[in-house]
Amino acid sequence: MNKENALFKMLVLIVITIFTTGVYAQGYEIKVSLNTTKHYDSLHLKAYDGKKDFVDLQVLPMAKTVTFKSKTSLEPGIYLLQGDTLGITEILISDNKSQQFSIVEKDSVITFVNSPENAANQQYMNDMREFDRRMYQLDVEFREMQSNNLPQYMMQPFVDSLMARAIRISEEKSAFQHAKAEQYKNYLLGSIILSTMEMPNPPREIYGNQQQMQMFIANHLYDDYPWPDEKMINTPIAVNKHKQFANLLYYLDYELAEPYMRTALKEAKANDKVYFSFFDMMEEILGATKSPYRVEGLYIIMLKDAIAYDKTDKVRKTRYEAELKHLDKNLNGSILPNFNLLMSNGDTTTLYDVKSPYILLYFQHPECPTCRQVRGILKNNSILNKAIDEGKIVVLTVYFEKDKKVFDNYLKNEANPRWLNSWNYDNQIEKEELYYLVTIPYMFLIDKDKRVIKKDILYNEVEDYVKNLR
Repeated sequence: MNKENALFKMLVLIVITIFTTGVYAQGYEIKVSLNTTKHYDSLHLKAYDGKKDFVDLQVLPMAKTVTFKSKTSLEPGIYLLQGDTLGITEILISDNKSQQFSIVEKDSVITFVNSPENAANQQYMNDMREFDRRMYQLDVEFREMQSNNLPQYMMQPFVDSLMARAIRISEEKSAFQHAKAEQYKNYLLGSIILSTMEMPNPPREIYGNQQQMQMFIANHLYDDYPWPDEKMINTPIAVNKHKQFANLLYYLDYELAEPYMRTALKEAKANDKVYFSFFDMMEEILGATKSPYRVEGLYIIMLKDAIAYDKTDKVRKTRYEAELKHLDKNLNGSILPNFNLLMSNGDTTTLYDVKSPYILLYFQHPECPTCRQVRGILKNNSILNKAIDEGKIVVLTVYFEKDKKVFDNYLKNEANPRWLNSWNYDNQIEKEELYYLVTIPYMFLIDKDKRVIKKDILYNEVEDYVKNLR
């Protein structure tokens, strides 16, 4: 009886394996026929690497008919067909099935056979080009009108008419895109259409205000973005949009950027794979130690959000908690912890005993190339030097490692006499983990009470902050 049960279970397992293999691992077969005047040595089927490039998936010698195939299905996403280094067409893959189709080129026209989605994408791109052509025609009419040198009172009616026509075309285009996105909502094409919808035009009154324009774009960048669709992960459209978002937040003040980051994290939770793909990209740009665009405040928001997210696995959560433990200290508005100092004149003192309305606290290793570079930039900053000379601010450099020879050599050869230069001689900062100094130089702007005005202030921010010191 036991043997019979075991045999039955084995047969069931075999049937399930065959079934699932047939459904989910059909592989792909893409037949390419090119009737072109261009000569290619080879054809390339390229997959997106999820970061910035399309990389070769298969490369085959050029022939009248070339077939790319594998027993493994293509992951949903955007692929490229390329002749040598020249792009021929993009290929949309929406699921693991229906990956057997043909691409035919004749007289420079690409046709997809047995791939309704890709055929629809070809038609959609043609439709978009027609909308662009109509808008371009309006521009041609406007330039022709300008060349006639008509007086303003005669030009205005023409301009008003052109503007009205442009608005109608934009509205027609938007309605068309929404209809197509709805028609193909279960396909990658529908999501691509939504993610490439144009934002609303910003109010005229903010055109000359860079900060307000950045805020407007950050607020509307994801208006139609299909967060639930994980197929978008393998497309440059999603990656480029996320990079643009990170760039916008970096150039905004933290207080202004914070709500946009919180909103994006919330919307990304529509799909856990999408959330972690978005998180990883934001972490690489805004959170990575070596990133020049690191913004600790935004990274802290991200870490807290991911830790609280119920889909975060144990490995990620443990790493995020360790990161947060270091970062979530000495925040803006907090009082910095005290530590001992040996000054350039040989006296010992503490941070709390350094008296000044404001202090630019500069943690460094004197021989670090970046520390030297930033010291040189600050040394030549006339606004900072003026504030130092007027007694408004003190620049306090702190070397916090153990080698006294390094400090002595710095004092002898490189120390700026305008600044206070010191060494945490008892290694208290590192032993007690008072500060998280994984990157140097690392600067705080603090007030007379040693309260943090700006944590991790960058050298190119110093001048603006100094200008606004009371």
